[in-house]
Amino acid sequence: MTKVPVAFICDSHYVIPTAVAITSLICNKNPNTYYNIYIIGADLSEMEIEKFYEFKGDEADVHIIKTSLEKYEGMQKYGLLTSAAYLKFDLPDLIPNQDKKLYLDSDIIIQKDLSDLFEINIKDYYAGAVKDIGLIHYNPNNKNHFNSGIMLLNLKLMSENNASKALLDIGRSVENLTLMDQDCFNILFDKKVKFLQIIYNCHYYFFLKYRDEYTLDCINKYFETNYSSWDNIKKDSCIIHFVSYEKPWIYSDVASVGEWDEYFKKSPYKHNKLKRKSIKLRELMVSRNLTKLLYFFFMHWRYHGFRFAMGKVRKKLSKK
Repeated sequence: MTKVPVAFICDSHYVIPTAVAITSLICNKNPNTYYNIYIIGADLSEMEIEKFYEFKGDEADVHIIKTSLEKYEGMQKYGLLTSAAYLKFDLPDLIPNQDKKLYLDSDIIIQKDLSDLFEINIKDYYAGAVKDIGLIHYNPNNKNHFNSGIMLLNLKLMSENNASKALLDIGRSVENLTLMDQDCFNILFDKKVKFLQIIYNCHYYFFLKYRDEYTLDCINKYFETNYSSWDNIKKDSCIIHFVSYEKPWIYSDVASVGEWDEYFKKSPYKHNKLKRKSIKLRELMVSRNLTKLLYFFFMHWRYHGFRFAMGKVRKKLSKK
């Protein structure tokens, strides 16, 4: 039996995505792999904790580590990310007596067993991670920027060098951390990261949406691969990462919804009804002038809705 320790960070906003990610992790494991799952929980309810314990069994164990976000209050935030992202800094302290740990964000689905990823040697590195092509593409001078959503962490080296405090100091002192924890990790771990294959943190749906910009040639160049199609990239990948704001549990009409839903239907939250929005409507609002849209809505109501309502009132008054 190969035991693989995996850590997730979760607050009340990310309970369902975390449960879906864990479901995909277990569904696609090898028969001889056993996952020790550590969930760093910030302000989770007892009911939410009990839902996570449903994963305990012959294929995985679950450890809930309760913590607080208090010391991260007032720190910079970005987009959909909450302060819980900064809890990655504390992993060496929150999960002591472990030399190495696989950290996974919750906005992912796992397609294959992760024991090979865990076995990668990072003895002389702070972490193993995949380059973030999106940021490198716009800043070619920073060719070693990595994505902190999936990291194989050397907790032993982090503890020896008091990395938790150093990361927190960076987060509090450096301005314009647009990517929050990711910027901090890149600053501290600079030149002490082992770069991993794209299959361990594949931004497939992001690439697909912006394929005119991130062509196959571009991806093959950055990751030294030789893919001949987008389907081959997806099929080969162990982890699909839903980067950007287009999350499948938030929007009903993004490309990844169907695949994500397959694991959602197998998760402890399968009976919950998701309140999804439309990405197409959002893009319409962004692409058009909002003031004009509101004006046209008002004019439509004035000449149609208002008249309709007044007609109803007149009919009632005429009957009296």
